[in-house]
Amino acid sequence: MRVPYTDASLPDLITLKQVADRLQLSERTLYRLLQRGELPGRKVGGQWRFRMSEIDYWLDIRLGRMRSPDLHRLESEAPLSLSQALATVNALINVPPGTRREVVTAFVTSVEYPEPVDRAVLAARVWEREELSSTATVDGVAFLHTARWESRMLVQAPLAALGRLPAPVDFGAVDGTPTDLLVLLLAPDDRTHLTLLAKAARLCRDPVLLAGLRAAPTGREIVRLIQASERAVFAPDPEAER
Repeated sequence: MRVPYTDASLPDLITLKQVADRLQLSERTLYRLLQRGELPGRKVGGQWRFRMSEIDYWLDIRLGRMRSPDLHRLESEAPLSLSQALATVNALINVPPGTRREVVTAFVTSVEYPEPVDRAVLAARVWEREELSSTATVDGVAFLHTARWESRMLVQAPLAALGRLPAPVDFGAVDGTPTDLLVLLLAPDDRTHLTLLAKAARLCRDPVLLAGLRAAPTGREIVRLIQASERAVFAPDPEAER
């Protein structure tokens, strides 16, 4: 995806190597994505240049569409599972209705964090990311997180949390689908963040799992459902090992 640019945009651009370092992906992988027209970038003086905010948005909309071989590769490179980051106490948070910002704030401030966190600052950063472009999907799920170019709020371990609204609300999905499930994802580094977001987005494409998450009576049951779904989706691929 080649993006047009103006001279005013040039100071914000970063190099291919900087993108590779930030995402912890090889430059060869990035070139392959560019050749397929799948990575937002532009040529400046014959060299590829990128804006990190565009890369961040691209990741959000692309992660849920990863092909099975890519998912298996991601699992082998970063074996952390979503269920490992999801403590039972955070697996079912009932979120009161309200505006998008009120919903985000109520959810984020209700989560139990494994280390000291300024909840007000975190809620503001999550909302700042949400204002850039909604993370809500056509499946009724919003994947809340802070912008990848911001400093990390958690530094010791990743965290996942699931919130459930009593009734769907308009959360800005591209097709207007209302949202009733919220997934908060935080990680101490870009690679773990990318892995958790990719896995969560892939799992939440499964209508059977989504129905279970919407009906489960306890956080323990939600963790069990996600563990079962992870085993089914991310089990080793015999074909990939040949």
